[in-house]
Amino acid sequence: MTAAANPFNGHTKVVNSVQFSPDGTRVVSGSYDKTIRVWDVEHGTAVIGPLDGHTESVSSVSVSPDGSQIASCSADKTIRLWDTRSGRTIGNLCEGHTSWVNSVAFSPRGTYVASGDGDNTVRVWDIRSSRQVQLYEEHTGSVFSVAFSPCGQYIASGSHDTKIIIRNILGEESGLAYPSGPHVITSQMSTQQIFECLISTGCIDLSSEMDTQQSTAMIVSGGGFGDIWMGKLHSGGKVAIKAWRTNTVDQCDYKTIKRAARELFYWSKMEHPNVHRLQGVIMFRDQYLGMVSEWMNNGNLHEYLRKQPNANRYELCVDVALGLQYMHSCNMVHGDLKALNVLVSSDGVAKLSDFDFSIMSEASTLVFSESSNSRLGSLRWTAPEMLLEETPKRTKQSDVYALGMEIHTGEVPYPQCRQDFLVLLTVQKGTLPTRPLERLKDDKRGNTIWELLSSCWSRDMSERPSAKQVHETVSG
Repeated sequence: MTAAANPFNGHTKVVNSVQFSPDGTRVVSGSYDKTIRVWDVEHGTAVIGPLDGHTESVSSVSVSPDGSQIASCSADKTIRLWDTRSGRTIGNLCEGHTSWVNSVAFSPRGTYVASGDGDNTVRVWDIRSSRQVQLYEEHTGSVFSVAFSPCGQYIASGSHDTKIIIRNILGEESGLAYPSGPHVITSQMSTQQIFECLISTGCIDLSSEMDTQQSTAMIVSGGGFGDIWMGKLHSGGKVAIKAWRTNTVDQCDYKTIKRAARELFYWSKMEHPNVHRLQGVIMFRDQYLGMVSEWMNNGNLHEYLRKQPNANRYELCVDVALGLQYMHSCNMVHGDLKALNVLVSSDGVAKLSDFDFSIMSEASTLVFSESSNSRLGSLRWTAPEMLLEETPKRTKQSDVYALGMEIHTGEVPYPQCRQDFLVLLTVQKGTLPTRPLERLKDDKRGNTIWELLSSCWSRDMSERPSAKQVHETVSG
């Protein structure tokens, strides 16, 4: 075996860590000489660096999935983030470890960094705020290596105690509260104040990455409590801006305000391939609270299936079930699951969107005064038990009822019922949707899926499968 290139010379002491950039054109190195360097693979020259900042040996480096950032850790007990283009540090130091930090690793979406330390701990950091969001203390010896699984669901760590520990972080990482004190949204706060409160809890302010006036933006639709605009980042990338319609709290219902802010805060904590990602927030045109997310060229799932009738509905079912499984594992309820609220990416991946978030079982740092969280959504997707309650509340079981309701048909549930009261009567009688034999054929796979859907619609909510069970059946 021969070397692919000549040795890269420049560091003056032991090189502790190297990693390729995602495109394979560069290599990042961290050294005992306290510096980081970025090398051009083809030419064997240092194109960025030495990057100085750590006051002790650099023990590990990691490159973000998009190649734009480097995370480094050191014997100086800190983690630093660097811009790969300018070589400058980004944000604040990630501080909290009490000993030599041995290893760092980015999550698959690049939102979080995991670290392992000589203090026997594994920590998870939100790079958007440089804050620690989770601490694991299972090891009894120094942690020398950490890694995320490709799906982002697990973190593995190896330790001096001879153990490798793999932990499921779905129910931990995204549902965690920051360790700071509570931030209360009240009826006396203006939109600007709510915006500042959300930023202080960890939501990302995208004002520096886009023109907040968006004079050329186009309105494309109206949402539950705002309008959807198509805008652009300074980089040219298209984004969706969900703009809250009012400019002060005095001009709209306070329950709507709290519902909007709750959606924004919880959405900002989610990271999963089948959940539409929130990139950040802005004060849109100086008066509206704007939620900025990636633009989905294929629109919602209903539109996508109409334009692509031969799309793989089983794969889309898997996507939706995975997204819902993730939400439920984080003790969150979607609350309004239907094809109109599922977006499809340019590569055909379904992503849950337009969340109600009326249920959150764990405390968080953003505190909302108590109000009704029973906003009734679309009756055709509503579980029977909710129709009978005076103040219906969303549950994981009601989400499962809605799961898959129209994905296999391309139509709304109970299309023969032109009016909602007819749907209500039909559901009360216990009549299930008619099996679409053109989509779910009378064969082994079709019968398995239909049996699954029928169990999702059980009138006894305790007999409905979990989102995890739905995923396992559909993908089996």
